[in-house]
Amino acid sequence: MSNYSIIWKHLSKDSEIGARLKAKNDFSLPYFVDGVDKELFENQKPVDLHAIHLLKGLLVGYFDKPPAVDTTFAQQMTKTIIEEHLEMFGAATAEDFILDLSYHLRDNNGQEASLQALMAGTEVLPNSSTIKYDCCLDLLNCLDDNVIEERAAGIQKLHQLLTEIKTTELHPDLLGDLKVMKEEARGMV
Repeated sequence: MSNYSIIWKHLSKDSEIGARLKAKNDFSLPYFVDGVDKELFENQKPVDLHAIHLLKGLLVGYFDKPPAVDTTFAQQMTKTIIEEHLEMFGAATAEDFILDLSYHLRDNNGQEASLQALMAGTEVLPNSSTIKYDCCLDLLNCLDDNVIEERAAGIQKLHQLLTEIKTTELHPDLLGDLKVMKEEARGMV
């Protein structure tokens, strides 16, 4: 699994992206770097940041609270920025994009990175039962692996998300696994 970093880049409201997003003040956006890009950044060498770095950063870094950085604008614009890039990445909907990106993150950066993206997805698209379902899978696995620092809060979030999933919105093949997840969640202390 590849380690990663989130770089919060300060941008002017007059920058190209600032104008496009109609920023009223200067702002910061998170960029996700891993592999060679992370190495370059750590060695203080230039890193070419592209849309995929931003999109991953917005989802994985959604809940970051870096010192002296206001993350409010980034959170408010996450859905808009994702929707602007759907065609570029061949996704039909923001939900599809978040699910695909979380799958990619899970494979390349681990379950915790995927969980961060899906947790952000539950905020960006709060009515998506499919994102909540995948988020519950990652959360349950992370709880089982003991990698959640605040276990009680993780269990509480798992119970909350499980109750919010609308079974009519899931593929019928997932309903059996959902039932198992609910049983496992009930047994957690």
